[in-house]
Amino acid sequence: MILRLALVAVVALLALAAPFAATAEGRFARGLLWKVSKADVKPSHVFGTLHSPDARLAALPPPVDRAFARAKSLTLEYVPDEYGRQRFLEAAMFLDRQTLEEKIGSEDFERVLEHLRPLGLKRDFVTKLKPWGVLLNLRSARDASSAAATTIDGLLYDRARSRRLPLHQMEGIEEQVFVFDDFPMDSQVALLKHGLAHYGELSAMSEMTLQAYLARDLAELWRIQQEHVARYPEIAAHNAGFVKRILHDRNVVMAFRMQRQLRKGEAFVALGALHLCGEKGVLALLLEDGWKVARVY
Repeated sequence: MILRLALVAVVALLALAAPFAATAEGRFARGLLWKVSKADVKPSHVFGTLHSPDARLAALPPPVDRAFARAKSLTLEYVPDEYGRQRFLEAAMFLDRQTLEEKIGSEDFERVLEHLRPLGLKRDFVTKLKPWGVLLNLRSARDASSAAATTIDGLLYDRARSRRLPLHQMEGIEEQVFVFDDFPMDSQVALLKHGLAHYGELSAMSEMTLQAYLARDLAELWRIQQEHVARYPEIAAHNAGFVKRILHDRNVVMAFRMQRQLRKGEAFVALGALHLCGEKGVLALLLEDGWKVARVY
């Protein structure tokens, strides 16, 4: 289903659009599960996920499973509901006379149709998608045959519901819509055209990204991105603005909002692994706010 989990596709979109220049050196270059604690507060855990339905991610690693089993709440980037899905879909479409074909040209539009064919989307529907809506769906189309039923985030969500755990989110649907929909159209078009022109290369990068994630190597996740953007400097300016919106700005918001549950103790927070990485990541921001952060896995 199109845009089924809204920002659950953020890391995938970063890999599809174009990677970015940054560093992962220092304290948070490796590790997916982190214990976060303060005096007089029971420890909580922050876990970095990969928003992909790959079968190799279908089960939680044992240390993560044990930490989640002890949790008293689950906090995600976003907790999906039917209104949010419909609102996100509406935002991803032109509601006036504009069309995707006129934005990107007939040749690239035909490429979009070919790549989205596994999703069963009709031509009239696709031509009303905004470029950022297509970017999200390009990854969904490539994953359409995945043997995994859900993403890590979806697995955590389902298990939390079965345990009747309190569910919390760090962002609302309008904030998610804003991240994409307020992004300049020329940058949307440039990144989509790049994704179409280098679709095979970016598909290979997705496997490299998965391998780095399985190795719990955050620094390698960044390196993969850096090497690609260095080869295509023509999209660097567009990409820099996108990364600021989708990663760095959101890191500040999420690091602040997750602390409401961290202060209650025994919370489990799950968010995309790239949000953990480096000196601008949420772990570094938590340290600045007086939390102790220790790698578990």
